[in-house]
Amino acid sequence: MMKRMRKPLALLLACLLALAAGCAPAGSEDREKDGSAASAEPTPEPTPSESAPEESLDPELVDKVKYNIYVEMNNKIVDVLGTLYSYYEVVEYADEFALRSDSDYTYKYDISPYNTDLLEEAQYVAGLEPAFEELDGLTLQIIEPMRALMDAFSSIYRDYDYAADQYAKPKEYHQAIQPNAALFEDLAYQYMDAVAELSIERVEADEKRMQEEGELLAYGFSHAITVVKKITAECASQGVSDSNIAELDLEPIRTLYQELLDTIDAYKAAAGDNNQLMAESMTADNAYHIGTQIDRMASAIDWMIRQVESGRSIENDGQLGGVVHLSEVLSDCINLYNSSFAS
Repeated sequence: MMKRMRKPLALLLACLLALAAGCAPAGSEDREKDGSAASAEPTPEPTPSESAPEESLDPELVDKVKYNIYVEMNNKIVDVLGTLYSYYEVVEYADEFALRSDSDYTYKYDISPYNTDLLEEAQYVAGLEPAFEELDGLTLQIIEPMRALMDAFSSIYRDYDYAADQYAKPKEYHQAIQPNAALFEDLAYQYMDAVAELSIERVEADEKRMQEEGELLAYGFSHAITVVKKITAECASQGVSDSNIAELDLEPIRTLYQELLDTIDAYKAAAGDNNQLMAESMTADNAYHIGTQIDRMASAIDWMIRQVESGRSIENDGQLGGVVHLSEVLSDCINLYNSSFAS
């Protein structure tokens, strides 16, 4: 098994850390794995032409496009990591192909096909200015091992006669996966850390701008998401998931929870001001709906605190009082924010 194997929850949290409020392309959907594009496309990347050399590209546009593509890359990396870990739930982590004798699953368990178009886009924007120094380099490093894994997983997914000839084809696929697994995994966590750091910087700057420009509703929703992301990150840093929720140190959680409650109070005060609603082109109904979703995050944290205080573990991931449930509610709020405010 791979040395740095992490639980699926950690991958979910990594994805949520990257999806900071407002950093995903507004109204866009993830690309379909099977090779077709989703109906709503992300912001198109600039392309060079004879009449518009790269030097003439708008730096602000390039900055936004690169950021969006790197967030997409982050989320695709999380996906591929999950598939890689599923592969090694069935196959031995060794140079020679062999099925694990203690696996609860069969070959092809949780394997998905992939569209690699995003890798071409990422490779192109990595060479554009302005530079994202760390992420540009990591992008160029991770593309080839990532492509090898994605192509191999696509081949496995489409192989319906894999057991023929003593698993001859799976042995070929393994020769593409095994040499790239550890390298991809190491670069993947470096990439996710870099995107998370950049995401935090951008959200902080954007929230400061919101406050300065009097966008109190947008700020309240964004900052509520930011606080809850800090709580899920704190759970991850403590190595706590639903299975060991009773071990969570509540001291930092309580401090952040109070910050969330204060943020909610400020948001609701702004939502009750008709002048503020008009200034941000928000209807009272929309503001109220957003408030109910922010309340869901607060309720999920309240349940989690009660669960920890009870000293009882959670039997099934996703139950009230767990980190998975909180992460799901957070994800819903991020999607709502992006559809309501992100540009």
